[in-house]
Amino acid sequence: MKNDNPETTKVRLLMLLVALLLTSCSSSQPGFGAYPKAVSAADEGFAIQALRTIATAQTQFKVTRGSYGDFDALTQAGFLDQRFASNMPMLKGYRLRMKSSENEFTVNADPEIQPQGTTGTRHFYLDSSDNAIHVNATQTAGKSDPLL
Repeated sequence: MKNDNPETTKVRLLMLLVALLLTSCSSSQPGFGAYPKAVSAADEGFAIQALRTIATAQTQFKVTRGSYGDFDALTQAGFLDQRFASNMPMLKGYRLRMKSSENEFTVNADPEIQPQGTTGTRHFYLDSSDNAIHVNATQTAGKSDPLL
């Protein structure tokens, strides 16, 4: 390197720094995976809170109307906001499905694959018998699944 001019030396040092930076970034790649996991956890938290909101809305609807309602009825009565105004609303990567009758209701929150791939992975279930949330890691949750 003693015959190199100062400009060549600067370029080589810059290339060395870039190589070290790229090596450093690639070795910390698991850190980059933390962001999607955090978003996934946030989506699951949102789905759990949505189920709790639905349980409260159903309780209020039952007291005032004498039966449980579907998403449209709960939305029209003002117990749920417009995000729920659908037969199967999609909220933060979770598809919500509800069955209701005069004396009971069930609701499932199942993750759907999103283009950005950051939705939650667990499935949730809640019904009118105890308003407890059940969870299943691999498939649609039901009453027999463990409590959250």
